[in-house]
Amino acid sequence: MARVKININKEKLRSLYVDRNLTPAKIGKIFGCDGITIRNRLKEFKIPLKDPAFARIRSKRKDFGNDLKNKAYMIAFRIGDLNVYKPSEKSQTIVVRCHTTQNEQIVIIKSLFKDFGKITTSFNNGHYHINCFLNNSFHFLLSKDSDAWEWLKNKDELITHFIAGYVDAEGNLILNQNRARLKIDSYDVDILAFISKWLVSKGIQTRFRRIYKKGDIWKGNFPLNKDLWRLNINDMVSLLKFIELIYPLARHRKRRSDMRICLKNIGYRLKKKYGSKKN
Repeated sequence: MARVKININKEKLRSLYVDRNLTPAKIGKIFGCDGITIRNRLKEFKIPLKDPAFARIRSKRKDFGNDLKNKAYMIAFRIGDLNVYKPSEKSQTIVVRCHTTQNEQIVIIKSLFKDFGKITTSFNNGHYHINCFLNNSFHFLLSKDSDAWEWLKNKDELITHFIAGYVDAEGNLILNQNRARLKIDSYDVDILAFISKWLVSKGIQTRFRRIYKKGDIWKGNFPLNKDLWRLNINDMVSLLKFIELIYPLARHRKRRSDMRICLKNIGYRLKKKYGSKKN
C-alpha cells in the first residue's frame, strides 16, 4: 500500500527552516514526519540546505542594514572600547565583547546590538563582561585600521556620529583649575589626527600632540607598547561649539552629564568675562 504524501506548505517550511532556524528533525515533529522527509522536501522545493556553521546557530539574528549614522558611531566606539572577532574563518558568527567596570558602557553596548543577536552579560568582582553574537553583516566591525572608517571622511554628518562614538569610548570632559576641558588620550594616532584636523576646519581650536613615546612608563604601569597621543580642547568657545555639536549624538550617560557640567562652567565664565560689558 502506497504511503500518503504529507502536505507541507513551501512558504511555511521556508519560514521554519530559514527564518526560525529549526532543524529538519524539529520541523518533522510539527508535520508528523521524520527529518529525512523534511530534508527531501527542502530539496524538492529547492530551498538551499544550510551549511553546518549556520545550522548550529540557535539564537535569532538580524542583518545590520544600512544605517550609516549608526554604523559610523559603532565603528568609532568599537575601535575605542570593544573586542571583535570571528571564532573561525568559516564561522557564521561575529562576537563583540567588552570587559569594563562601567555599567554605562554595558548600557551602550546593549542598545547598539540588542536588536541584532543574542547578548550575554555577567558581573564579577566589580567587572562587567558582555558578549554579543551577531551575523556576518557586522563584518565592518572586524578591522581597527583606517580602512574601517575611510568611507566617511568626506561626509560631515557621519563624521559627527563617528566622533561621538569615539568620545563615548575614550573621551574625558573635565574641570581642570575650574576650567572646562576635553581630553582624549589614545594610541589611535590616525583617528586623533583626523578628528583634530576636521574640528579645526570647523573653527574649533584643538591641541594635538604625542605625550609619551613607546617604551615610556606611564602611571607606574609597564612600558607602553606604542606612542601615546593626546587631543585637547581647552578654549572655552571652541569647547562650547564642540559640545553643542556632539551632545545630541552622545549615548554615554556620564559623558553627557560631564558635558552639562562643562556647559555650566563655560556659561559662568562667559558671563563673568562679557556680562559687565553688555550692561
